[in-house]
Amino acid sequence: MSRAGALLLILAVLVFIASTLLHAVQPGPPTPPLAVEGYGLSPWQGLGDLPAPSVDLSALFLRPRGPGMAGLLGMAWLALAYHAGRRWFELRRMRLAQAAAPEEGRALPPQSLGPPTAGHLLRLHRHDDSLAEHAPLIVGLLAGAVWPWLLRGHPVVAFLLSAAMLAGFLAAALRGVRLGSLVQRSSALGFVAGWGLLVSFAVFTGLLRDRLGVPQEVAAVVALLIGSVAAVSVQLRLGRRIGFSVALIWGLIGIAAATVASAAAIATMTVIAIAIIAVALVRVMT
Repeated sequence: MSRAGALLLILAVLVFIASTLLHAVQPGPPTPPLAVEGYGLSPWQGLGDLPAPSVDLSALFLRPRGPGMAGLLGMAWLALAYHAGRRWFELRRMRLAQAAAPEEGRALPPQSLGPPTAGHLLRLHRHDDSLAEHAPLIVGLLAGAVWPWLLRGHPVVAFLLSAAMLAGFLAAALRGVRLGSLVQRSSALGFVAGWGLLVSFAVFTGLLRDRLGVPQEVAAVVALLIGSVAAVSVQLRLGRRIGFSVALIWGLIGIAAATVASAAAIATMTVIAIAIIAVALVRVMT
C-alpha cells in the first residue's frame, strides 16, 4: 500500500478547501453598468428587447450569499473531507496491520477459513491508495484551487482549468475507490463531481457571454442542454450512487431561484434540466 498517494490526496483536499473558502469570503467585483444604445452592444443584442440579465452564475457557486447555495458549497467541502478522512483511516489501518504481520510470506488461505490475518490484509490492499489511482482527483483539486482566482483577469485560462477540474472529478467518481479486491464508487465523490459540473458550465456560460457577446439567456440554455445530457450519461454509469444527481438538482434549484425574476428563460430551462436528471435518477433507482 502506497502512503504517497493518500498523503498527497489529503494535502490536495486541504489546499482546495482553503482556497475556495478564502475566495468565497472575498468581496465580489462591482456590477458593470448596462450597455447603452450605440455603446458596448454585441451583434447578438437584437435577439431580445430586454437588457441582458446581470446574474453572475459562477458567483452563485463560488461566492454564495444565500443559505441554499452556501450549503451546496459546504456540502462539497464535507464530501471531500469525508473522502480524505476515509483514506486517512485506511492508511492508519494498514500501518497497524504492517506492524502485526509476521506471516507476510505465506499463501493466502481460502475465504471460507475465516477472516484474513494482518499479513493477508496487507497483501489484499497492496494496490490501494496508489498515486496513480488518486492522480485524477489530485489534479482536479489543484486546478480547482487555482482557477477561481484567474476568472476575472484570465477567463479563458480559468475555463480551461475548470474543465481540467471537472475531468479530474468525473474520472475519480467513475473509477471508484479500490478496497482490496473490490472497486466501489463513492457518493461523496459523485457529489463533488456534480458540483464541479455545475460550476464549470457556469464559467462556460460567462465565457460565451463576455467573449463572444452571446446573450446570457442563450448561453445558459446551451450550457444547460449540454450539461443535462452529460449528467444523464454519468448518472447511468454511476448506478445507485446518487450523490452526483443530488448535487446537480440542488444547484439547479439555486440557479432557478436566482434567475426566476430576471431571466425567465434560464429559470425555465433549469426546471427542464431538473426533470431530465430526475428521470435518470428514477431509472437507476428502479
